Amino acid sequence: MADVSSSRARRRGDSMKSGLSSTLRQLVIPDGALLAAAALLLPWKLQAIFAPPGGEFIALAIAAAGVLLAWRLRVPRLMLMLFLLLVTERASMWAWAGHAGSGESAVRIALAVLLPLNVAVLLLVDDAYVDCEAFAWWGGLIALQSVVIAVILGTGEASALRRLGRPLIPQILPGNRVPQVAAFLFLASGVAFLLAFLVTRKPRESGLFWSLCACFLAVSASNPRLAAGFFAAAGVIVGASVIETAYLVGYHDELTGLPARRAFNQAAAALDGEYAIAMVDVDHFKRFNDTFGHDAGDQVLRMVASKMMEVGGSGKAFRYGGEEFAIVFHRATAEEALEHAEVLRGLIGETKFVVRGLDRSQRTRTERRYRHRPRKLRKQRLDTHVTVSIGLAEPNDPATPVEDVVRAADKALYRAKERGRNRVEMQAVRRPRAVVGADHH
Repeated sequence: MADVSSSRARRRGDSMKSGLSSTLRQLVIPDGALLAAAALLLPWKLQAIFAPPGGEFIALAIAAAGVLLAWRLRVPRLMLMLFLLLVTERASMWAWAGHAGSGESAVRIALAVLLPLNVAVLLLVDDAYVDCEAFAWWGGLIALQSVVIAVILGTGEASALRRLGRPLIPQILPGNRVPQVAAFLFLASGVAFLLAFLVTRKPRESGLFWSLCACFLAVSASNPRLAAGFFAAAGVIVGASVIETAYLVGYHDELTGLPARRAFNQAAAALDGEYAIAMVDVDHFKRFNDTFGHDAGDQVLRMVASKMMEVGGSGKAFRYGGEEFAIVFHRATAEEALEHAEVLRGLIGETKFVVRGLDRSQRTRTERRYRHRPRKLRKQRLDTHVTVSIGLAEPNDPATPVEDVVRAADKALYRAKERGRNRVEMQAVRRPRAVVGADHH
């Protein structure tokens, strides 16, 4: 018993380390790496690219390409960010070119203060509810800010904007090109996006965090070419996060946090040599769903997925579809994978699952959100257990198609269901015109 407990504790520790490593990797690659490359190369090598007359069109081209990509892949929040970057970059270059006259420094101070505020507003934007009206409000907000700055400059009151550049605490960063007010706003917005990423672990928040960092470098740049380069780098980072978001939607299951069916198909296509595949199905899931409601069913799937992330050996878990999951054991036979599959089955079966209330679980999200007087529950909570059945298979030889192995694992899974559920069965791949089978529990 002690060995089992220590083994589980070791797996949980490895899972936590793996999760932390994965989070850092998702945060830094590729967005942080893109910003680091820009910070290293722009001061010495790339400034010439942004020299007029052709350089002024680079930011426009990057923003246009990013907007088209974000629109096509349905990531409206990043579209808004690209629009903001383009407007800020054009206004900044306009001020650098001397068109603002004596108000150049005032315009640059205003842009430095407004930029992190406008980016922070994106935290309140829900991609699922962005429509033409939301775009109109966003464009109107930016237009209003531009009009206010133009009116202030036109009335000769640029000193009002320059007051924003006064240091709040003279002893802190006295020689910095970025006003302290703007620096504090950049810091606060950056922390907010970083926390949002740690909660959601989505590339949108990571991209917005790193693009905000690039914007800070842009507003603190010593010349217009360098500023344009960092604005362009911010646009490239946002474009990269658009692509990452599209990949996440296609290859990642949002409910469980596991790689999705498409990721499994891709991993299966690359299998060769020695491997085993396990198909996992939640027992009596439909009955559970009908009894306790779809919300409770979703909780079951998340719980099972969290345990599958801890599967031992070389196993990697996937959401296959519905209540069915798959595990790919690289460089392992079915016999070697059997031990880890049994441990996983036992771990899930021993985990207590709490249903918080029968009536509440069956109400829709809208009912729960807008009902002022909560419905009296028939039962406040119910402690229960969930079990899974598992089918295992391995190829007969290196030439065995992966589809045959998956089919054999499915057959083993069905047999586990027929024999009482909450068990693991193995099945050999059946060759044409020859029956080669094996049952194992």
